[in-house]
Amino acid sequence: MWLLIVLRLFNPLAPVYASVILKESRKHGFDPLLTSAIMYRESRFKNGKCYRGSHGLLQVQLKVNGSRTCKGTMAAARAQKLYDARVNIHRALTLASFWRRWCLKNHKGHHHWLLHFNQGFGRCPKGKRRCKKSERIPILTGKIGGYARRVLKVYEQLKKIKDRVVTPVAHQIGKPRGDV
Repeated sequence: MWLLIVLRLFNPLAPVYASVILKESRKHGFDPLLTSAIMYRESRFKNGKCYRGSHGLLQVQLKVNGSRTCKGTMAAARAQKLYDARVNIHRALTLASFWRRWCLKNHKGHHHWLLHFNQGFGRCPKGKRRCKKSERIPILTGKIGGYARRVLKVYEQLKKIKDRVVTPVAHQIGKPRGDV
């Protein structure tokens, strides 16, 4: 499995999640390397809780898009499920798919959905389907835009590792063996 090799070379904690990343990425139409890059930026492949209340590998919140949260034991039980890698990745990629579709419909920027995946509707006026003026900052710069730039930088690193490792192996398979 090529993703396992790439993730092992990139980060020693990452290979554990390779099969789940591959399965969920294919299911939601994402490149597994992009999913891995987002996961690296969100948690460095460590399954924990953020000081802002996000949980798991992709830092998913219990409260998404203004929905009410549960309190007490119910919230603790729901939060505990987010530490299951499959549940966490599935939930995060479902949200990312929503933002990707929404941004393709409402924006021209190719990676603009990464900003909304990170920020949510927080930067959009209530009831409007357009971003505030402040959102019109260049996608890859600024405080918020820096998130997209950092994710894409990790994504490029992962693609370079894949090209360096997987491509030579694929070329060697078809070659006849010489005198060894």
